[in-house]
Amino acid sequence: MRKLGLAAVVVLMAGSLVACGGTEEGDAKGGASVSAPAVKESEAPAVSKDVVITRAGVEDHEVWGDGAYVVHYTITNHGDDAANYFAEIRLIDKDGHHLGQTGVTADRLGPGKSSTGDIGVLDAEITNGRLSDIVGAKVGAVDRTKPE
Repeated sequence: MRKLGLAAVVVLMAGSLVACGGTEEGDAKGGASVSAPAVKESEAPAVSKDVVITRAGVEDHEVWGDGAYVVHYTITNHGDDAANYFAEIRLIDKDGHHLGQTGVTADRLGPGKSSTGDIGVLDAEITNGRLSDIVGAKVGAVDRTKPE
């Protein structure tokens, strides 16, 4: 995995600590991406077909609490070998501007297998606005690495 700055490591650790899920299903088809305003071309992230946001929005959640902004996702290994995944989830405001990001992971995901889960967005992950400004979520950079 490439080296990340200290701020990115903190976000990675926070995302790893707060991500729920981890169920595996064979040959999952994934879901539709959540609609959100387009990210400006200069901010366009590298997107992977392996990571899909299936639903995102404000909901009452048993882990994240009432009125939490929650992103539901599926990570599917379309490769021929087991892989570890880290996916950046970019949070977008009504004008399509980047508000902040969180991250989700799947470890040692076998070929053709899927991991589903959800993650609640924390105030600390919003660096360019407020939590209440979020109207959408998009998959950003995805790191796929071989398990050790």
